[in-house]
Amino acid sequence: MFNRRNGSVIAVAAITAALGLVPVGTAQAASCQWQKTAWELPSTATSGTLYASDGGRYGVGITGTLSTSWPYGYKEKRGTLWDNGKVVLQLPADGPHVSDVNSAGLIAGDDIVNNKFTAVTVSPTGTTTALPSNPAWGGASAKVINNAGDIAGTASVGTKNILVVWPASAPGTYRELSLPATGLLFVTDIDEQGRIVGYTDAGGFVTDTNGQWHALAARGSGAAATPSAIRDGRVVGDVTNSTSYAAAEWNDQGSLVRTISNGAIEATAIGGNGTVGGSAYVGSTARPVLWRNGVVADSLSAVSANFSIDAISTDEKTLIGNDTSRPAQYTCS
Repeated sequence: MFNRRNGSVIAVAAITAALGLVPVGTAQAASCQWQKTAWELPSTATSGTLYASDGGRYGVGITGTLSTSWPYGYKEKRGTLWDNGKVVLQLPADGPHVSDVNSAGLIAGDDIVNNKFTAVTVSPTGTTTALPSNPAWGGASAKVINNAGDIAGTASVGTKNILVVWPASAPGTYRELSLPATGLLFVTDIDEQGRIVGYTDAGGFVTDTNGQWHALAARGSGAAATPSAIRDGRVVGDVTNSTSYAAAEWNDQGSLVRTISNGAIEATAIGGNGTVGGSAYVGSTARPVLWRNGVVADSLSAVSANFSIDAISTDEKTLIGNDTSRPAQYTCS
């Protein structure tokens, strides 16, 4: 399998030329001087990881202490809510588990209730509310939430997983959306109109505003499409196969709008004006970058190579993500 993070730039150029992928193009002059602000950590934590952000005020993730010996990873990791980079809520180490947050500070996630995973919301003050469920489900988890309060997630039925929506317009109800039967199901984002993106063991998908699913097109033999974000019906992510990789954009019917190659690895976020953020190789180093219409708009040369872009604000003047074991943002000045 081709290693996306250690591939040869020369080999990538040859592959992308052969596949006819859209080149990155020439970077435009950056109009921003990006200033970093590291987000606060609780006094009991040494590290933090941002899972999701509303692109403005709120962010949600985990904080704790990273182990330097086996078993590696977080010790006593706790769901954490940030408000403008300040910690305003830490949940118990045993849950609830957090996944996403909207502009009202409402968190989507899951908790163990009566020995079963249950989809929940958590208020900014820590009040946990179980979402309605089907007794036939073996468990459920809320994965994404938009600013209107629409929530999407997954539920297990036997050995399969299904896609579930809890609509803000009909509190106390849920809808089971039709997807091909699948054992693997990940939900990655929802836009303000209620379109959902994710992927299964059959590949990436997007649902339209009627709840109908569409497979995301991938170019090249054996290619897989993986969506990361959706905004106003625009989907971004990556396409890979055993010999190539590229960032990609699709429409809400699953059609491939463009691929971005020549070192582009993946697209992970979309700003309010259509700027796409992600990562790309510059020489042998993978680092963040911004694109517009498939062309580099800002190479972010002054931004840490360790920074990953998880959200772009509506005015595109703030980039939010993770930078060296803690959440951070870069602001345009």
